[in-house]
Amino acid sequence: MIYRITLALAFILFLGLRVAESPDQLIWTEHFDHASTNWRTSNSPDELYLIQGGQYVLQRKSSNGPSIILPEEGDLYGESHTEMELTLDPNQPGSSLGMVFLAKPNGSSAYVLEINDGREYRIRKIEESVFKELSGTAKSGGWVKDKQIAKSGTKNRLAATYESGVLKFEINGKDIWVSDVFHPEKGKVGIYVGPASKGSVQEIRVYVSSEEAGRIKKDREDNDPVRAELTDIIISLRTTINAQNKEIDSLNKISSKLEAEVSKYEANPRNIRKLQAEIKELNKEKATLNWKLTKASREIAKLEKFQENIRAKQGGDIVIKLTNALGEEQEKSRGLEKENTELKAQIAALEVELKKYLKDE
Repeated sequence: MIYRITLALAFILFLGLRVAESPDQLIWTEHFDHASTNWRTSNSPDELYLIQGGQYVLQRKSSNGPSIILPEEGDLYGESHTEMELTLDPNQPGSSLGMVFLAKPNGSSAYVLEINDGREYRIRKIEESVFKELSGTAKSGGWVKDKQIAKSGTKNRLAATYESGVLKFEINGKDIWVSDVFHPEKGKVGIYVGPASKGSVQEIRVYVSSEEAGRIKKDREDNDPVRAELTDIIISLRTTINAQNKEIDSLNKISSKLEAEVSKYEANPRNIRKLQAEIKELNKEKATLNWKLTKASREIAKLEKFQENIRAKQGGDIVIKLTNALGEEQEKSRGLEKENTELKAQIAALEVELKKYLKDE
C-alpha cells in the first residue's frame, strides 16, 4: 500500500510541472573500502561498529533506543536522490536498519526509512529529537508489511528523493510513500540502526542536479582543494565500475540462462534417445553409401581396363564414347565420396555429443 498525503498536489509537482533540474548527477559515493574517520567506529557494551570487507558492519547491542550515524564530514544536500544498499543479519532476530535523510548535522531533525527482518518498513520524521510515524497506523507502530522487501541476509536497496517540494521513498525500485513536504534546510545522509539490531551497509550514493553539483564542487574546492579533486576522481572511477558491473551482471544472466538450457536438455532422456535414433539412421545411410561406392568403384575399374584394351586395339570414336562414359561414372563416384564424407562428419559430431551426455548421466 502506498501512503500519500495531498496526493494530487504531490503528483503534479513530482511528475513535471516544475522548473528545477532532476537530481541525476552523482556527487558522492561511499563503498566502505577502507577504514575512515568519517564514519563512527566503536566497540563498547552498547554497540560494535566497524568497516570491514567493503561494508560497514553495525551492531546495536543495547535495546534502549536506536542509533543514528551521520558522517563526520561531508556535504549538506537539499533537493537530491539517495540510494543505500544494506543487509539485515539473519542471526539477529528483531533487527531493523535504515536510511537517514535530510538530517541536521546534530541529528535532531531528519526523515528515516527503516526496514526489519519481518519484511516490514516504517517511515518516521524526527523533530526536536522526537520520532513521529508517517506510515502505517498507531496500532502497528508505523510498520507496513511489504513482500518487496528481501529477507534477512539478502541485500535491500532503499532510496529517497526530495525534489520540488515532494518527498518520495522507495524499496527495491518500488515507490512506497510520497508526500508534499516543505523542507528548506539542507541536510546530511546517514544510517539508522534499531535497538538490539545487527546488519551492514554496502554502499551509499547521492545524486543532485547539475546546478547543485557545481555549487557543491566549488564549496569543496574552496574548503579543501585536494579532497575535492580526490572526490571527483573517486566518483569517476565508481561510475565506470558501476557501468562495468552492470555489464558483467548482464553477461552472467545470459550465461546462467544458457547453462540452464543446456542442463535442461542434458537432463531429458528423450533428447538422448533422439540423438541415438539419429545416429542409427545416419549409420544406415552410411552403409548404403559405402555399398554404392564399392559397386561404383568396381564398375569404374572394369571400364578403365576396357578403355585400355580399346585404345590398344581400336580407334577414336569408341574411345571417345567410353571416355565420356567413364567421366560420368567418375563424377558420380566423386559425388558419392563427398556425400559419404559429410555423413561421416555428422556421425562423428553426434557420437561426440552422445558420449558427452552419457558421461554426464
